[in-house]
Amino acid sequence: MGSFRAKALGELERKAAGLPWNDFVAPGTEPEFAVTCRKSRLYHSGAVAERLAKAARAVGNDRRRGAADRRSPHPTGVPATARFVVRILRDVVTIRANSSGEHLHRRGYRQAIAKAPLRETLAAGVLRLVGWTPERPLVDPLCGSGTFVIEAALRACRRAPGENRHFGFERWPGADPDLLRRLRAEALARLRPPPAPLEGSDRDEGAVGAATANAERAGVAGAVRFERRAISAATPPDQAAAGLLLTNPPWGRRVGEERRLRDLYARLGRLPRTTFAGWDLAFLCPSERLARQVDPATERIARISSGGVQVGVWLLPAP
Repeated sequence: MGSFRAKALGELERKAAGLPWNDFVAPGTEPEFAVTCRKSRLYHSGAVAERLAKAARAVGNDRRRGAADRRSPHPTGVPATARFVVRILRDVVTIRANSSGEHLHRRGYRQAIAKAPLRETLAAGVLRLVGWTPERPLVDPLCGSGTFVIEAALRACRRAPGENRHFGFERWPGADPDLLRRLRAEALARLRPPPAPLEGSDRDEGAVGAATANAERAGVAGAVRFERRAISAATPPDQAAAGLLLTNPPWGRRVGEERRLRDLYARLGRLPRTTFAGWDLAFLCPSERLARQVDPATERIARISSGGVQVGVWLLPAP
């Protein structure tokens, strides 16, 4: 929206009143601010938020006194707030309008979660990092709440990841609901069945139930299969070509102690040498010691941050 220098609350409010609030705050919508202040004379984030809200409301009142608002009602399901992100660094105030609303990694389907869940967007990114394509079968033998398998299914079925959620920009005064409906319809018209099997398994019955419920909400229940079974009993899909084993096993920092997980990682490493011969194996793990329990030839191809932990993305190609 804009950036300016301010060293006092009065100056902040006066300069903020010149910003185009009416482009982002519709009548009946309350502005909401996430403020951070660093190395600045304006250091009280709550006071900054109060002054900015006052400026935004004053601009809105001026508009309503000038003309009646003829825009369509707000869409159902969208929170009655307009969110803004404010950063003050060395007395420079930068204000941005939040077009997403809820964080973009919240696709809207994952309401049931297992232990140490992986963000949806992170799972989608890992699928690309390890080179998976929808034409390859994918199996997660420690699936938890099913995020890897469901994200693979969304991509394989060409299902738009934000299809089942609302966005903050839908409440902006200039938003076009007819255009948004048309774009959603176009996205639905691109759907297709998955070209390869996508499966997950877990020994925990609650995790399998969570994964199944999440797949239903994501609209991919018919494209995936989840089963309760131990990792030692994992098998490839019937008549499937060699594909990718991809999983996010316990790390030791969150779910179990590292020394107790060595056997689990060793069993994971046996899969591509036995029942999944010819399959690539990829997994997440912050510990090189645990990763080497899978196979000494395992290669770390990237580092990512998950829940504030630096995690390796490990790959063991088929021989």
